[in-house]
Amino acid sequence: MKATGIVRRIDELGRIVIPKEIRRVLRIREGDPIEIFTDGDAVVLKKYARIRELGDYAEVYCQALTGALGFSAAVTDTETVLFSAGSMKKQLFKAVLSDVFVDRMRARQPILAPEGFALLAGETPPLRLAAVPVTSAGDVLGSVLIASDDARLKLTETELSILKTAALYLGKQLE
Repeated sequence: MKATGIVRRIDELGRIVIPKEIRRVLRIREGDPIEIFTDGDAVVLKKYARIRELGDYAEVYCQALTGALGFSAAVTDTETVLFSAGSMKKQLFKAVLSDVFVDRMRARQPILAPEGFALLAGETPPLRLAAVPVTSAGDVLGSVLIASDDARLKLTETELSILKTAALYLGKQLE
C-alpha cells in the first residue's frame, strides 16, 4: 500500500470523507458503490464493479466475438478493460480507459469509429473501434467493444448491431 499522509477522523455515524484528490485520481464519483474489505488490521476500500461478476463467462464471450468478427474484443467496467481476447488481448487487458471513452459510455452513447478512436488513456495511435455500454437496472456497468489497429478490417453498422445484442445479453445476465 502507498501512504498518502492524509488522516481523517470518523464522525459519530461512522463515516469518513475520502479526500477529493484521491477520488479524482481513482475516478470515484458521487454515487459510485464502494466495496469494503479487511486485511489484517487494515480496512481496504475498492470501487465495486458488478460487471466483474460475469467472470470467465465474459472472457468466453470475448473469444466468441473475436472468432465471429475477426476483431479483438473486450468487456470493460467503467474504468478499465476486465476481459479481452484476440490479437490485442495483452495490450487491452487491465488497461485504463480514456476519459473520452468513459464519458461516452456513461452518457449511454454507442461508438462506431471506423477511422480511429482513443480507447485507452494516453493511447496513440487511435484504434478502429465499435463499443456499446452494458446497462443493468438502469445503471451503466461498463461496455462491450471490438477494436483493431489493422486498417484492412472494416467496421460497419452490422458490427455495432452485434455489439448492441451482446451488451443487452450481458446486462440481462447481471439482473
